[in-house]
Amino acid sequence: MEGEYYLVMKKKILIILNYYVPYISGVTEYARLAAERLVQEGYEVHVLTSNHANLPKYEVIHGVKVHRAKVLFKISKGVVSAEFLILAKKLSKDVDCVNLHLPMLEAGLIAKMVPKEKLVTMYQCDVNLPKSILNYLIVKTMDFSHTICLKKSRIITVTSVDYASHSRVASKFTEKLFGIAAPIKEYYPVPVERDYNTKIIGFCGRIVEEKGVDILIKAYEQLQKEIPNIRLKIAGDYKNVAGGSVYPQLAEYISNHNIRGVEFLGKIKEEDMATFFSGLDVFVLPSVNSLEAFGMVQIEAMRCGAPIVASDLYGVRTIVQNTGAGEICKAGDVASLVDCLRKVLVNKDAYVKTISQIETVYSNNIWGKKYIEAIEG
Repeated sequence: MEGEYYLVMKKKILIILNYYVPYISGVTEYARLAAERLVQEGYEVHVLTSNHANLPKYEVIHGVKVHRAKVLFKISKGVVSAEFLILAKKLSKDVDCVNLHLPMLEAGLIAKMVPKEKLVTMYQCDVNLPKSILNYLIVKTMDFSHTICLKKSRIITVTSVDYASHSRVASKFTEKLFGIAAPIKEYYPVPVERDYNTKIIGFCGRIVEEKGVDILIKAYEQLQKEIPNIRLKIAGDYKNVAGGSVYPQLAEYISNHNIRGVEFLGKIKEEDMATFFSGLDVFVLPSVNSLEAFGMVQIEAMRCGAPIVASDLYGVRTIVQNTGAGEICKAGDVASLVDCLRKVLVNKDAYVKTISQIETVYSNNIWGKKYIEAIEG
């Protein structure tokens, strides 16, 4: 009616995951980009995470209200925090949607606290750990917790149905699966001063076992015998990594085998990522197990003109399959990786796609609409 005003309340969303920025991983970057997208769309967004590195207990980051729970101790890559559960229960009461990002040990317990109509779960990946009795128990416990959570969830969002339908856990709930891909960092190609007679192979990610960096180094070692003018640039944190880094073993192998031209760049600043990708002749994602479920870094690289070689893992392979921007190699197979790298290096232009071509399949507009559809129900 004329003269009357109605107050439209923003919906409140609570995103819960074990690690959040400044820690960098595929899971944390997905959650960060999702949270910031929701803020841009007018939602009030809270994130609950662990205080894994003596960070502020509460702060606002790019409009996202971040709550951090005190950590009692860590088990492998996981954290144990009584306050995490207390805050989850408290914060979930005052929001319209609770969005859990798994893997998360506490997922089952938290799901029990949240009404089904509020619970939306992002299932990132199954947990895989090196073989040991302790790790076997951890994996079984995580799978049990995740099963409880997914059973309770209203909807289960996944980066690809290809991965989820082959998952140990998510495949039990095919009727709830909703493929939405992933948010993308919208990098653009930039001019790079470099010697174009030298071929540059690149990797970017955490320097951990499941990323298969050891396979990449061995493939590079073999390929260097055929193509002397190649270099390998490895970007990513190898110091502050949950569960520990494999950098010492990699450095020892490189030294013992007298491999030349391998450069560990460490963590690259966000503003320098486009330059890194733009200077590559091929980007490699050589992951070896199902902890890698999508690999959005592939899209970031191809946006800057770098073709891709990726492992034939469920979910991971779909990016190359859907764009034609590279080759797919057998996971953990040095010979297969060498063959794929050779194909791309000698015929790079055949694989490079324009941003407009990429965005017909992967874009923030496509992803954002699907993500909000899942949140809104």
